[in-house]
Amino acid sequence: MKKFVKKFLKWTGITLLLLIIAIILIPILFKDQIKKLVVDEVNKTLNAELSLGDFDLTFLSSFPNVTAVLYDTKLQGIDDFKDVTLADVKELKAHVGLWSVIGGDQIEIDEIHIIEPTIDVRVLQNGLANYDIVKPDSVKTPEEIEEPSNFKLSLKEYSISNGNIRYDDKASDMSANIVGLNHTGSGDLTADVIDFITSTQMEELSFEMEGIGYLSKVKTDADVNLLMEFKEASSKYTLKDNKISLNELGFSVDGYYEMLDGYDDMDIKLNASEATFKQFLSLIPTFYQSGYESMVSSGNLSLAGFVKGKMDATNMPAWDFGAKISNASINYPDLPGKISNIQVDAGSKFPGGSDLDKMTADVTKFHANLGKNEIDGNLMLRSMMTDPFIQSAIKANMDLSTIKDFVPMAEGESYSGILDADVNIKGRMSDLEKEDYEAFTAEGNLLLSDMNYVSPDLNEEVIINKMGFAFSPQNLALTELSAKTGKSDFNADGKIDNYMGYMLRDEVLKGSFNFNSNYLDLDQLMNIVPAEEGEVATTTTETSEEPVLIPGNIDFALATNIKEARYNGIDVKNINGLVTLKDEVAYLNDLTVNAMGGSVGLKGSYNTQNHTKPVLDFAYKLKDIDIHELSTHFLTIEKLAPITKYAQGKISSELTMKSDLTASFEPILSSLTSIGDIRSSSISIKDFELFKKISNTTKLNNFSSQTLKDFYTKFKVNDGKIELSPFNTMLGKIGTNISGYTTLDQKMDYTMKMEVPKEEIPKEMIAVVEDAMSKLNSISPKLNVGSLPAKIPVKVLVQGDTKNPKITSDFKEAILKATGNYKDELINSVKETVKDTITNIVNDKVDEIKENFEEQKQKILADAQVQANKVKAEAKKAADQIRAEADKQANDLIAAAGSNPLKKKAAEIAAKKLRDEAEVKAVKVEQEGDKKADAIMTKARERADALGN
Repeated sequence: MKKFVKKFLKWTGITLLLLIIAIILIPILFKDQIKKLVVDEVNKTLNAELSLGDFDLTFLSSFPNVTAVLYDTKLQGIDDFKDVTLADVKELKAHVGLWSVIGGDQIEIDEIHIIEPTIDVRVLQNGLANYDIVKPDSVKTPEEIEEPSNFKLSLKEYSISNGNIRYDDKASDMSANIVGLNHTGSGDLTADVIDFITSTQMEELSFEMEGIGYLSKVKTDADVNLLMEFKEASSKYTLKDNKISLNELGFSVDGYYEMLDGYDDMDIKLNASEATFKQFLSLIPTFYQSGYESMVSSGNLSLAGFVKGKMDATNMPAWDFGAKISNASINYPDLPGKISNIQVDAGSKFPGGSDLDKMTADVTKFHANLGKNEIDGNLMLRSMMTDPFIQSAIKANMDLSTIKDFVPMAEGESYSGILDADVNIKGRMSDLEKEDYEAFTAEGNLLLSDMNYVSPDLNEEVIINKMGFAFSPQNLALTELSAKTGKSDFNADGKIDNYMGYMLRDEVLKGSFNFNSNYLDLDQLMNIVPAEEGEVATTTTETSEEPVLIPGNIDFALATNIKEARYNGIDVKNINGLVTLKDEVAYLNDLTVNAMGGSVGLKGSYNTQNHTKPVLDFAYKLKDIDIHELSTHFLTIEKLAPITKYAQGKISSELTMKSDLTASFEPILSSLTSIGDIRSSSISIKDFELFKKISNTTKLNNFSSQTLKDFYTKFKVNDGKIELSPFNTMLGKIGTNISGYTTLDQKMDYTMKMEVPKEEIPKEMIAVVEDAMSKLNSISPKLNVGSLPAKIPVKVLVQGDTKNPKITSDFKEAILKATGNYKDELINSVKETVKDTITNIVNDKVDEIKENFEEQKQKILADAQVQANKVKAEAKKAADQIRAEADKQANDLIAAAGSNPLKKKAAEIAAKKLRDEAEVKAVKVEQEGDKKADAIMTKARERADALGN
């Protein structure tokens, strides 16, 4: 028995040791196979693309747990979200119970750590969300789930380190941005009752809804304990001990939120009884970013609120939120002024239920004194859902030059000017809809005069001589705007209709404006922020990752009259036309401009109804435009027609074009369709590389520089091709017909049919024919065979990549064929035998030339084939050596394992890996050899083909 126990313990120990070795080796030996299996299986269930940089499995550092680490995990969107990365996680680490893996009943995950995740959540206007990525057919219904999950999230700890989260919901007009998120928590997520303990820090938290920024880069710190109770028909979430800080403002939230069958019930209270007025000011960027620590404040603050009651499809819970500030003041020790007599009383109430007309929103008091400057205002909103009632007043008289006495300014920043406002509004929307303007009060003016703003963030100061608004029930009138910045000046007036409907009901805002300027430097205006030291300032705006959208609820018309302007380095004059914005489309109506030595007429639209893919649809008329300036300032022109870079002269053109656009307003060339024409009385082309290559191939003199007279062609862009309709032109003394196309991926295929005058043919090219003519005359001097015809028809083909096209021609053959004209004449003037003699002489000469060319071609190809075969043989030899060496190492491993079955199995696995890796290297060596051999033959064929041209 003792001997048996000893053997049992021995073999048990060996088995356990081998098991541990296997657990260590399996992830190493089968890493690539496991990685591929995981990625492939997950992608089968997702409407997204999962990619994984690397992963590790180990239990040594976390025994008795197995640690799984995923590196550089990405979820890339597809279709509507193909350019959006939903998740990019640098490292994801999970601790899995070792014995749960071995036992197999339940796999327990007790730690998850997510390191440096970047999350980008998007919801489109149509409600489509990029996080909805699980394929419907991969989700089982409760009836299809036969057994409970074998995963158990019994988290002792989980964390998110240095995360960044962006949330952009176009459907709800809501966005949030979190920078520097660090979060930890714990709790058994598979239990029916979970005591969830969390701690959260954010370097920046921003939140915006319906165009209003509620939080802007707020530093957040929250310790929240949450009790979660799950029952068969309900779940309840109770906030226990918690402490939340937004910048310096600290508060807590107490109560519960319960999800029941058919409705939700809640009772949540905001407790900020210990908050101070100074802490409240930390939420206002102006104060928090401008010497907040040294700021001295006094006054009383009351900040409280609750949400209580039931919520379902028709009912909302009751709420009451309010903020009250009284007898408050702010002053900075280093500034002479003091903001005093600050009074604020604001809040919103709702008794609960389905009648949201009972909701109120009030700012009953808002007052502050900045020395002699005063600001007063109030607002009351009622019946907001059916017939909104508004009562509001604002009165302000501000000397802007005194702001620096009350609030710290950035170095180099200053204001001056006078702001006067006295506005009163009172009435119901129904009165405006009935045009009962006597029942609705809207009166007063807002006037800004002699304003001068200087900032280190701007290249130029902004000067507003006068800007005035006049309020009436019918409209808000821009009575005057006179402004200047840098070299640019602006003058405008106009009116805005339905401004109350826009504010209270989100109805369409209508307006019409006149915009006038003597000089407008758009390059300077688009590059307002100066370049950092050492950087080169550019006139182009930074590329945005999202397109500029035209708002859907505005209907504006802007009539422009600009005498001079500068855009993209171009000086333009006399800009006149109408720009309208309506239904998410910007329309350009018959805009005329004098630029680049000529005139430009534009019309068209910029359509953003599809928020992810704007569409440009426009037409232009160009008259006497300098072609070199056009290609210099508009890179798309140079890309579509590279010849313009080398051209001088003036062109006229008409074009209609439609294209999808990138976020930076560049056309997506694959979607572009266009038709148009180009005409010019004279275009000079100099040093165009393509013409140089044609000259080298044809041996024509003076061909690299050309002047095109009375040039006219039509073109169209479709299916990725820019097709030229056949057109005639003179290239020097050579009449030429040109046709063909260039693809948008920069391939070309053109045919040039030339009528080459005899005097343009190089002497060496006609030597063969003259020799034939001489032999004819020696046979029969009476024939008196003359020279070649006045013009020789020649075809030149231009094909391949635009940067290095292949040029071929039938020039020599065309010269030989030209003798056929004399054969026809000889038939009518000499006997049959003489005709045959002429034919034989010409044919023999042609055959002799072709045979000579063919001999040289075959020699070039044969020599190249010998060299290519040698390269392939050397590559095959090197590859075989790699395989042989790996095979030897593999056999040595297996031999060293001996007869022990476990060692032998491990050795066989390692041997297979060695052979597989060697095979990959060997195949790569052979492929590189084949590639070099193919390159040798390709180059040889090009040399051979060039002989006959």
